Amino acid sequence: MKLFDCHLHTDLSFDSREPMENYVKQAVATGDDYFISTEHFDLESHIMDGGDIAADLDRQQQIIAHLNEKYPINVLFGVEIGWYPSIHHRDVAVAASKPFDMIILSVHETEYSDVSTPVFKEGKTTDQCYDEYLDCIIDAINNFDNFDTFAHIDYVLRYVGHTELSKHKEKLTKVFTLLIERGKALEINTKTFPDPQAIERMEYIVKLYSSLGGTMITLGSDAHMVSRHKNGFDTVKACLARNGIYSTTVFVGRKPHQISF
Repeated sequence: MKLFDCHLHTDLSFDSREPMENYVKQAVATGDDYFISTEHFDLESHIMDGGDIAADLDRQQQIIAHLNEKYPINVLFGVEIGWYPSIHHRDVAVAASKPFDMIILSVHETEYSDVSTPVFKEGKTTDQCYDEYLDCIIDAINNFDNFDTFAHIDYVLRYVGHTELSKHKEKLTKVFTLLIERGKALEINTKTFPDPQAIERMEYIVKLYSSLGGTMITLGSDAHMVSRHKNGFDTVKACLARNGIYSTTVFVGRKPHQISF
């Protein structure tokens, strides 16, 4: 088994126009033996005026079955579930509804806004925004257990501005400790690579996580187009090696596999 991209979106997600087959063709061409799509599932989304962002999971399964027949690769079934307290029970139902190979847990929204919108930052500094975001993550991990990896821990900083993560060491330590204790993986998300600030944050995240004994790291490009598939993976692997980590984690049938590099 080889390392594969554990977080990406196809035209089944609301914000991508890339057919899954284009990704699969590229994965086959580069010798991959596995491919997974992880489509958005953000229920009662503020950016949709309370409507659901929900991929057609039945259609996703149909496409996966077709591609497994057509190409010499194992095409897997994933989902990215966005959590906030009011939709907890609906998220639980989604996670239990299908035979997913991997479930990504994300925080994109709070009770009152999507964190990508100006409403979330209004009246707050960048550090206040990140402090609140980390509280949301801790709440999510404490309450929602049916997931495999937690995505893009610095997601909100794409929208509210860069900060030194060392200022937030206490809460980051809490997040990482919860993941480690519960046997969950941590995603390193490379969507904004090669942005130097994103790479700086990644360096801090990997160093702190590994110092706490964490070893389960998934790599996700968060690609929405095939040209971003596996973006920045060599940069992450070099960082992991500097911190004594020489493998990454992938999930098949909800079971973790360590892939050495």
